[in-house]
Amino acid sequence: MTTIQDRSLFRRLLAGFMLVVIGIWLCNLGLDVYETRTSKKKDMQRELQATAKRMLVVLQMSEGNPGERKQALRQMEKLHYANYAELGWYTPALQTQIWKKNGDLVYESPDPGLPETLRNVAPDRQTLKDGWVSSIVSDEQSGYTVRMSTEVIGEWLLQVSSIGYYFEPLLFSLPLLLIPAWFIIRVGLRPLKTIVGEIEERTATDLRPLAPSPYRELSSLVTSVNRLMERLTERLEREKEFLLDAAHELKTPLSIIQVNADSLNNSLSPQRAQEATDGLRQGVSRATHTVHQLLALARSDSDRDNADLQDLDLVELVRDRMVLAVQLATLRGIELEFQSPESCHLPLNRESMASLIDNLISNAIKYSPNDGRVLVSVKQGEGKVELSVTDQGPGIPPELRKKVFERFFRLPGQDQPGSGLGLAIAERAALRNNGVIRLEDSANGIGLNVTVEFS
Repeated sequence: MTTIQDRSLFRRLLAGFMLVVIGIWLCNLGLDVYETRTSKKKDMQRELQATAKRMLVVLQMSEGNPGERKQALRQMEKLHYANYAELGWYTPALQTQIWKKNGDLVYESPDPGLPETLRNVAPDRQTLKDGWVSSIVSDEQSGYTVRMSTEVIGEWLLQVSSIGYYFEPLLFSLPLLLIPAWFIIRVGLRPLKTIVGEIEERTATDLRPLAPSPYRELSSLVTSVNRLMERLTERLEREKEFLLDAAHELKTPLSIIQVNADSLNNSLSPQRAQEATDGLRQGVSRATHTVHQLLALARSDSDRDNADLQDLDLVELVRDRMVLAVQLATLRGIELEFQSPESCHLPLNRESMASLIDNLISNAIKYSPNDGRVLVSVKQGEGKVELSVTDQGPGIPPELRKKVFERFFRLPGQDQPGSGLGLAIAERAALRNNGVIRLEDSANGIGLNVTVEFS
């Protein structure tokens, strides 16, 4: 398995530079091959045809004077060579062959080293092998046929024996290119090393944001690191507050447990022992409830990005949670009513939504009078979904409706047991599921209506 230490950004950048150079070289090679195979062949064939036509004119003018004719033809071949020399091009080999109408060969270029495939080839053959092209021109009046054949410029470079022509520039220039590339990459990575050094020098508790980078390419990296540090700071603050809150809230029930446990160890009357036992049970129950609420609060404080939302049926989820609350409602004679469509699918997190529903329904049952009624409804329409829980309790004064979402806040004069975390948990769970919670008076003016709107 490849480890982080096995990889080097410097080597990857250098390898990428080499691949770019080799890619440019391959593109240049491909362009040369394309030009050689297409345009150069056509251009040279047109030049041969024009020269061959001029040779037919020379043949007609020098008829009856073989010596002068041969000298004129040879001079025209030299002029053909001179055109390439003036342009500074490679001078290709050239062969001129002239036949009479009866098939007798009357002239052939004296150039040595021509391919044997051009010897004794029929005058009507225009396409030749070994990278040569030819052009054939005939004159009906004089009966002469001129075939001029030449090797294509650059064709010899495509042979295996000439591959060094292309490889040598690459091999010689690549080391010279690597030296400045090595220097440029080294210098270019220095700002990144500076950022790494700044982070390495910090202690575990130093989460201050990094200084802005003057380089545009690194500014996004610095911004991302600063955002991460900001999230870590918030997370550490939440954990610190959680520990302080847990210690504070558990202190009272644990004290009650301790007092009643000490009372049981002393010799008491049966009545006092029963009171100590009941107090012990209440302290354990309160501590257990507080621990559960604190854990739910910690889970609801998780980042919304980690909510792991999935498509769920809100109606089915609410129905399942209401079944679990039936026993608590039955003990006080409270009627639970549910109004909803057949289904309502939303992207939700099951765990946090279950916590939200449980807290809203349990609060509604707790604060409703005996033999009261709690209405739970799900409404869908116009691009939004609403989950409402309405009770018949004393309600919450408008001036305190923002305050009740704070942790451990309880309404003054409240005689119902609780930890003051239910609505704080519900609010965080609603935010985690892209919802907003609001408190209103019920429609008939008695009790409280809690609505969660999902967008």
